Amino acid sequence: MPAVDRAVSGGPGRDGGGRAIPVGHVTPAARGLARAAMRLDAPVMRAILENEVAEHGVVTAWDDVAIPVLVRIGERYQATQRFVEVEHLISRCVSEVLGAVPRPASTPRVLLAAADEEQHTLPLEALAAALAQAGVPSRLLGARVPPRALEDAVTRTGPTAVVLWSQMADTGDVRQLARLGDHPHRPLLLAAGGPGWPAALPAGVAQLTTLGSAVALLQAAVV
Repeated sequence: MPAVDRAVSGGPGRDGGGRAIPVGHVTPAARGLARAAMRLDAPVMRAILENEVAEHGVVTAWDDVAIPVLVRIGERYQATQRFVEVEHLISRCVSEVLGAVPRPASTPRVLLAAADEEQHTLPLEALAAALAQAGVPSRLLGARVPPRALEDAVTRTGPTAVVLWSQMADTGDVRQLARLGDHPHRPLLLAAGGPGWPAALPAGVAQLTTLGSAVALLQAAVV
């Protein structure tokens, strides 16, 4: 793929028109992704991410390629209040690539949801795709799931494991987790993911820290 090779190794237009995102010591693929992001080059971004998922798997593509670039773009926005268009387009490309990972055909026993009013779902999309690569199907409810709706979903599907994601501190209300812990059909594994949760979680709630460890924990829970 010549366009991908140029994006990874450098070439004409690689600085994004003089507005390059400094990404530090990262993989060549991450540098290529950052260059393509600043050019708003969606086909190349998707191609880089697809190649990384195919060659190295979802966990590595997320941890070593997508996350470093997303973090740096977010930091640049905080410093300049610019490049929202870059952040939106790369997020869309990441979402599309993660969504294209083939899903197992068996009935999902893992339920994934964002906390009430939480709009960040890319980490959950990465978890769903990584689980799929590991042979574990899941249901992803998406953003801003009210507690009552989540409880209804647990009642209706009887999952073995539930992951609730909070990115921001104002969405990490532990009462959401406590309600699931008191649910008549409490899942065998109840886990909190994301930096929005406080350090003290309700008893019996697992704290997810990395994508790889989350996949291993959930995979073990549904065996």
